[in-house]
Amino acid sequence: MNNCGENPCRVTQTNTAACESLPSQISNFSDAFFGEVTKTEIDGVVTWSLPCSLDVGLPNNPRAFGEGLACYFLRLFLDGIVGLTGPQGVAGANGSNGANAFTVTLQSFAQPSLAAPSIQVLTAFNPAILPGLNVFIATSGWYVVDNADASGALFLTLTQPLPGAPAVITAGKLVVPAGVPGQSVVGPTGPQGPVGPQGPPGNTFTSTNGFYFTTSGFNYALQVVYAPLSFVGSAPQVLLPSSGKYLITAVIDIIGEGTVSFTDLASFKLRDFDVAADLPGSEHELSGLTANAERKQVTIQSLYETVGPAQVGIMGKCTTSNAISAVALHTTLSFVRIE
Repeated sequence: MNNCGENPCRVTQTNTAACESLPSQISNFSDAFFGEVTKTEIDGVVTWSLPCSLDVGLPNNPRAFGEGLACYFLRLFLDGIVGLTGPQGVAGANGSNGANAFTVTLQSFAQPSLAAPSIQVLTAFNPAILPGLNVFIATSGWYVVDNADASGALFLTLTQPLPGAPAVITAGKLVVPAGVPGQSVVGPTGPQGPVGPQGPPGNTFTSTNGFYFTTSGFNYALQVVYAPLSFVGSAPQVLLPSSGKYLITAVIDIIGEGTVSFTDLASFKLRDFDVAADLPGSEHELSGLTANAERKQVTIQSLYETVGPAQVGIMGKCTTSNAISAVALHTTLSFVRIE
């Protein structure tokens, strides 16, 4: 009972057992209930720290953020207190190795189609390949497993073939579980963008071309050193009329003469006679002819850039003189100016 009259909050010079002010009572109660409470102020923010880490709670039973202390105690009484975590136990024995989740085909099979998708494939038995599973067969495509038996026979339905799958899928192909292949979805066409600014006008370009062939003349017998082909009355040569880049194509029919041997080698190249220079990458060779029994053909293509007009023609040679000839009526030379 408080004997401080009608004002228990009155502060007197001294508190006595008969008359103790309310602030003193609250302070004494807090000290008795909580212990020493520490007040910390940082940048105008006051933090109260309770003794015995009551502000954070037990290690395995933490106090929730903003949870009152009484509510925290009630929760512990209702839920029970989780004890401290003990030391880690001894590791158990290793388990047995798992089985592979794949198999391989043991026989070849004809590649099915979406029009006739059902097929039976013999594989090495694996219990992981179950009905309803989606699988992928290397070089073939994606399938659904309709059924599987202990012999390794899989009854499959093709869901999507690989582009360019061969007609026959050979044995030894990997069969692996796989997801359902995705479908390509084409979205709607977006709005047309604004018209861009007009570009500068391009350079004027005139395409120029030319072609050599002859309807008369004599075959040219190749010699052991390079020389321009000549069919008596005409020669496989063209005039590149102006500077620019040209695509030049030569097609030369050759025939073995009576003295030819299987190892005789015929060589041909393109040459710019005005500057006495071979066209880069234009040299080609051929062998394996028999006497008067077969013809073969040599095709040469070259990109050649000139700084002015240029006379370009075909040159040839053979490891044995007069053993191989260029056929006059079946030899052509053409050019197209591309830049």
